Amino acid sequence: MLGGMGPSATVDLFNKIISNTPAISDQDHIHIIINNNPKIPSRINALNPGSESPLPELIKGAQMLQKAGADFIIMPCNTAHIWYQEITKSINIPFYNMINNTVDQTLIQINENNPTVLLLATHTTINTRLYQKAFQESAVTLIVPSLTEQITVNEAISKVKAGLIKTNPYLKELNKMVDDYANKGVIHILGGCSELPLLFPLLSEKINKLDPTLMLAQFAVSKGL
Repeated sequence: MLGGMGPSATVDLFNKIISNTPAISDQDHIHIIINNNPKIPSRINALNPGSESPLPELIKGAQMLQKAGADFIIMPCNTAHIWYQEITKSINIPFYNMINNTVDQTLIQINENNPTVLLLATHTTINTRLYQKAFQESAVTLIVPSLTEQITVNEAISKVKAGLIKTNPYLKELNKMVDDYANKGVIHILGGCSELPLLFPLLSEKINKLDPTLMLAQFAVSKGL
């Protein structure tokens, strides 16, 4: 697991792998190597002029996992998939794409025709159209928050990275936003930043929550057993 972006999201994926593994003893669980490197430069700010690229550290981390004996790599950071191709080219083991897996699993989980899904993610993930491109050949209509709403999402994410989940000061605003979309007929939200599923238990029950971290955990279990 290429992690540390941030540490709480890495722990969340690890916990979801454990809880989705059909184990009755320690020995039934999957051998997991976690490279939790919180020193990787910001993925969110990486495209800003003068900012440091996270790519060298991402490549170093992936190669470290390969040398440690990993059979495949997963990465619980949506935004870091901007550099997915470059990381993949630097290693000789499979590196499974969280974005593509989310699309595949979403299409399985959503049954209605032409569903509309609200994408909650970092502004960098949204602006680079990672999810919009991945869903473009599907029947899903992906919508994104307004610029004002995106500020709330960004701040909520940053507070999770600071360790504030139940006490996240943007929970009220985020819940109001989600409720507003639900009242307009939007049934689904997609947590396209790996910090956001940590807030899902605290968000409105009016809307269905699609959790890419859980989807990635279930995929990893299917590959690891």
